[in-house]
Amino acid sequence: MRLPLALCLAALGIIDSVLAASSSTRNTHRPDALPPEPSSSDELSRRAKTAANITVPLPPSRAPSSPPSPVPTSMDLSISYALSDSCLLYLTTVLSSTTLQSCLPLSLLLTTSTSYASLLSASLAQGDLTKINQLVAYTASPSPGTDTCDKYFAGVLSALDAKGNCAGDLAQAKAVALDAQLGVGNYKLIREASTITNPDTGKYCYLEALASTAPDDLYLWSLPSGTPLPGTSKPTCSKCSSLLLNHYSESLDATTTLNGTILQNAINVVNAQCGASFAALSTTSKSGAARRDWVDWRLMLGIVLAGGWSLV
Repeated sequence: MRLPLALCLAALGIIDSVLAASSSTRNTHRPDALPPEPSSSDELSRRAKTAANITVPLPPSRAPSSPPSPVPTSMDLSISYALSDSCLLYLTTVLSSTTLQSCLPLSLLLTTSTSYASLLSASLAQGDLTKINQLVAYTASPSPGTDTCDKYFAGVLSALDAKGNCAGDLAQAKAVALDAQLGVGNYKLIREASTITNPDTGKYCYLEALASTAPDDLYLWSLPSGTPLPGTSKPTCSKCSSLLLNHYSESLDATTTLNGTILQNAINVVNAQCGASFAALSTTSKSGAARRDWVDWRLMLGIVLAGGWSLV
C-alpha cells in the first residue's frame, strides 16, 4: 500500500516549495548561498561596511557534542508533489532518520535548507558568526563519528538510484531528486572541506569566505553543487582558495557527484589570475550534471535579508 502524498508531507512537516515560476527574477549565475549582485557603488559600500563588522571566531578547541540550537534541517522546503510516490516516501524516510539528523550534512544544508539560510542571514546581519562556527565544527566531526556518517551517506546515495526509490525521478531529471543526489553524494567532500582552515589565521576558510567583502571566494564553495564559476569572477589567490580547489581535485575520483568539467573550468579561471601551479586537476575529468538554473533561488530568500544586502 502506498502512503498518500499529503500524509507523507504532514507527518514530517514538509512544505512544497517548487516555485520555478519565480526563477526568472534572479541572476542565474549566483551561487547557492549568496545575495544578488550589487547594483551600485552605494551597494558595494554598504556591503563592505557590513563585512567589516563581521567577527570570524577561531574554531572551538573541542568539537561540539551537539550542534547549536535551533538545528537547521535538510530539505525543509524542498519536497515536491512532482516526485513519484516511491521517491517521496524514500526521501521522507531518509530525512526523518536519526542518523541523518545527527550527522547533520552540511552539503545538504548549503543547498536545500531554508532554516540554515535563515540562520546564516541572521548571523551576517548581527555581524556574529559564532553559531555558524559551532555548526561547522559539529558537522565536520559529528557525534555518530565520521566513518559512521560517511558510510551512511554512501549507502543512501546507492539506494537513492534504486528502481523502487528515486531511479525514475533521477532519470527524468526531477529537480528535488537531483538536489538530494548531489547533497548526499557530496557529503564527505563538503564535510572534509569544512575542516579546512587558513594557515595564517587558524580560522575556517568557509567562514572567512562568508565574511569577505566580495562574494567571489564563496563561488568556490558552490562548485560541488554544479554551479559553474563565472569567467568574470575573481576569487582571491589565498591559501584557502588553493587548499579548497586542490581538495576538490584530490576527491574527484571518489566523488561521483562532483562535476569534473566545472571544476576544471574553475581551476582554469583561478590559475589565470593566481598562476598555473596554484591549483591542479589531479585526475580524469568527469562531466557530471550542471546545476539547474532555479535551484539556488530559494536560499537567497534567507541570505538577502542579512544587513547590508539589497534585493535591487
